[in-house]
Amino acid sequence: MKTIAAVTIGQSPRNDVVGEMSDLVPGTRWIEAGALDFLDEAAISGLQPRGDSSPLVTRLRSGRTVVVGEHEILDPLQQAVRRVEAEADLVVVLCSGALAIASRVPILFPGALLSATVRALNPGLRLFVIVPHEAQIPFQQARWRTLGFDATLRAASPYVPADFSAFGREARASGATMILLDCLGYTLTMKAQVAASSGLPVLLVRSLAARVAAELLQT
Repeated sequence: MKTIAAVTIGQSPRNDVVGEMSDLVPGTRWIEAGALDFLDEAAISGLQPRGDSSPLVTRLRSGRTVVVGEHEILDPLQQAVRRVEAEADLVVVLCSGALAIASRVPILFPGALLSATVRALNPGLRLFVIVPHEAQIPFQQARWRTLGFDATLRAASPYVPADFSAFGREARASGATMILLDCLGYTLTMKAQVAASSGLPVLLVRSLAARVAAELLQT
């Protein structure tokens, strides 16, 4: 049986994410590690974004939501990878941020996968992108502009109740041709709500990463 190591920028376990992803990768064993697993409150507070570091939203074991910086989280995230990579056939990072870390086994970066998938489609796509934090919007606008896409950005935390059907209706009214749910916290249910209300194709980064993992491991 192949083993996937799910590494979160928060604290493990992330049953809210891994449970749904594992259903899409049958016949695999999942192990987990988190960048914040062994850090106290003071250390976690010290990882808040500074300067040009994009904010990333994640969860602690208690269920509390915290924000860490894309640059500040790199060292503890790399340590989390090192703790589990020896047992894994594939490491999946449970974050769609731009995270420059390494692994001795193949490592899947959902954010890079999402960008590559969109670029492989019609270059004239008009995107409607939902991200988990308002402060991410300038960073994400620059990202999609650099890749050559016109994108409308909206923010909604996956951990706070939100009307995803309303986002779907807004996307359709805006003239978008594709919707992206760009956070590993977003669920298949949220995707279904957006898709039903918009009638548009929707890419959910969580399920996209899981399906590529299944392809890589031939499950």
